[in-house]
Amino acid sequence: MATEDNSGRLNKVIMCAGVLNILGLILIMIAVLKLTPITLIVSITFGGFLIAVALILYIFAVVQDLRMRKVL
Repeated sequence: MATEDNSGRLNKVIMCAGVLNILGLILIMIAVLKLTPITLIVSITFGGFLIAVALILYIFAVVQDLRMRKVL
């Protein structure tokens, strides 16, 4: 029962990370579509931050899954 709850939670974490990754990529694409200094700075800063948060969530989900499987 506990592993089903954890796997459901991990699925939500992975889905959230995917959404953040897509939003970060969209923000970075703004700099490509409309290239001005302010859009470049804003899109790379916030887009990079969202992608970094998504990466941290992915790593968290992998580590938790490995702990559930008693690998770590």
